[in-house]
Amino acid sequence: MSTALTTDATAHKPSTELTSNRSTTRIHWIDIAKGIGIILVSFGHIRNGDGQSVWLPALDTPINFIYLFHMPLFFFLGGLTFSSRRSFPDFLKRKAQTLLIPYYVFSLYFLAKPLVTLIAPGIASGLQANHDYTSNIWMQFYDVLINGSGLWFLWAYFIGELIAYPLDRKFTTQYQYVGSGLALIAVSLTLSTLFPNVILPFRIFSGSGMNGLEVAGFILLGIACKKALRSPIHRAATFGFFVVFTAVFVTVAVIGLSMESTAGRAVLDALAMFAGVAAAVFLSKAITHNSVLEYIGRHSLSFYVVNALTLNVGKMVFFRVLHIDGAHASIFMQWVWGILLTIFCLALLAAEDILIRAFIPWSLGMKRKKSLRTETDTI
Repeated sequence: MSTALTTDATAHKPSTELTSNRSTTRIHWIDIAKGIGIILVSFGHIRNGDGQSVWLPALDTPINFIYLFHMPLFFFLGGLTFSSRRSFPDFLKRKAQTLLIPYYVFSLYFLAKPLVTLIAPGIASGLQANHDYTSNIWMQFYDVLINGSGLWFLWAYFIGELIAYPLDRKFTTQYQYVGSGLALIAVSLTLSTLFPNVILPFRIFSGSGMNGLEVAGFILLGIACKKALRSPIHRAATFGFFVVFTAVFVTVAVIGLSMESTAGRAVLDALAMFAGVAAAVFLSKAITHNSVLEYIGRHSLSFYVVNALTLNVGKMVFFRVLHIDGAHASIFMQWVWGILLTIFCLALLAAEDILIRAFIPWSLGMKRKKSLRTETDTI
């Protein structure tokens, strides 16, 4: 969700957005939080598509930690800037432009290998991949085009915002937002535990990952926290909250990830998820200003949609072209290579961001080109 906030005299109820006396105000710490989120996404994509850390195996556990909270962070931040002021047709049109168009344009990458398999089986047989792209090709197309398994985040976000829209227009108290948000998250996590193999179209529900129900819950929690996060907090206190929530996150995550997949682990994972989101929020507020993180956060959509592709390019450069033997390196050196790989790919993403906005801005749901200084994204 964009962090450029606007006022509207025709609002159906008093605004719950973070606003100022200017018509449009950027909230720098939200941009910073989104920038941190994109960096975590990039680091997490060091794994391959099957969730294996084959290149840098020592980073597998840290990436497990990151996966507990980095995507919920985006949805919570989306709640901080969520607005239901538009009429529903206008709201629906805008969300389709800024979420679904990017989904279908950039999810074509996930169809590349099955498409090659379909058109040129001989070439496909030479592809080195742990995934069998030759089996059930049409189901792979269905998963990406209908089930939303490509850039799943965008379809889940779209469904989550559709669920949040009528609730935001109806609710008047923080208790309603918090209660409904927690209920949606609890229902989603419970159903995922009971039905791990069930997947509904368009990411409405997915037993194997985040879905529209859970996303809506985090959006509502974000809306509920707008007022509290608007209040000024001393920087030292903010950093103190970051330390506390980080300690809680690490402690709970270590215990949870050491357990088998049980109901108890699901509860601990949920607690770690909330603590991780809170830690990232307070860290961002403590940082206050950082031009690099803010730039990434402002352009988070373009950094996200080509992230998996770019990390694959980066891994090819590091481990195929440069022949870096990360798998047999020390733990320290695997961290070094992982950080350097992430930085390298972020530089590539910044270049790709410029090209996308200059030549195909419509792919991000933009009607016209804008100055990079004023550009904002929807996530």
